[in-house]
Amino acid sequence: MTALPHGTVLAVAPTGTRSDDEVPGLPVAPDEIARAVADCERVGASVVDLEPRRGTVLADVVAAVRARSAVLIRITAHARAETLPELLDCGADVIACPLDAPEEFADDLRDRAREQGVAVHYEARTLDELRKLPADATHVVLVFDERGMPGDVQTFSAALDLLPTSASFTASGVGPANLPVMLTALAAGGHLRVGLADSPLYSDDVPARDNAQLVARAAGLAKIAQRPPLARAAEVLT
Repeated sequence: MTALPHGTVLAVAPTGTRSDDEVPGLPVAPDEIARAVADCERVGASVVDLEPRRGTVLADVVAAVRARSAVLIRITAHARAETLPELLDCGADVIACPLDAPEEFADDLRDRAREQGVAVHYEARTLDELRKLPADATHVVLVFDERGMPGDVQTFSAALDLLPTSASFTASGVGPANLPVMLTALAAGGHLRVGLADSPLYSDDVPARDNAQLVARAAGLAKIAQRPPLARAAEVLT
């Protein structure tokens, strides 16, 4: 049996594509996101997951985060307002390619990222998407929710069976799957992603105070599992 990693990389998805109307107090402007990420770094986060948002220039968000913290910056390559060159040139350390992206887009992304020395991760939301995972993938973000992969142990196990042997993974549970997925991922040797983008609730009907509260809980669980948060994600994920 493969030994579990000695620590856990904690990623935070602070905003995603939600609006502050949906989630009161959601950080949206670049300086708000940067402050939120710095708060999360102080309680254990070493990665921030950012998505393009209409009305916000991704490069401005990346620059603001860089000015306040030393976290690894990973962006998800959903084509919205930004073109692929703009996504790759925004200053992020890692670009995550959704496995449901058009094949031509994914191929172009990989080729351009390789030319620019930007690491590529993959994001999967269904088992069918995982079956399209390139054999040379090194890291996968698994997103569990009731619309794709439910956060039960059987589905989690099936997802891990589809990963390349040498690939590591980060798991995120959306909504009610949030806590079960964290516990299962820690037991399976994975890394964790939390944040208001994935689950704005701390518990049933109790809104999370902010992103840092969600990161602090994940850090506590990682310590209980004897896989404490790692401060330098780049050594593990790139």
